[in-house]
Amino acid sequence: MNTAQEKRSQMLSLVEKWRGSGQPQQEFCSFHGIKLHTLSYWIGVSKEEKSPSGFIEVLPKNNAIQKIEVIYPNGVKVNAGVDLALVSKLIHLY
Repeated sequence: MNTAQEKRSQMLSLVEKWRGSGQPQQEFCSFHGIKLHTLSYWIGVSKEEKSPSGFIEVLPKNNAIQKIEVIYPNGVKVNAGVDLALVSKLIHLY
């Protein structure tokens, strides 16, 4: 019997096979004997794993900060100039 981790690994591998196959999802699912919904679910899981989460370190070019832009996970962008106090408040808002 497969463990949850084995199933996850197997399905993510299948998603990669689909991506490289060039086949439509429905055709790929029929050939591999899985439901379209199942493949769609695991495609979503694989996208979540690849997308960055949390904070990442950003280093300015030439040690000169010209402007700081805060981008929230929902896509909202706020330009904060070089006011570090404002940047701190913007980060804590989320």
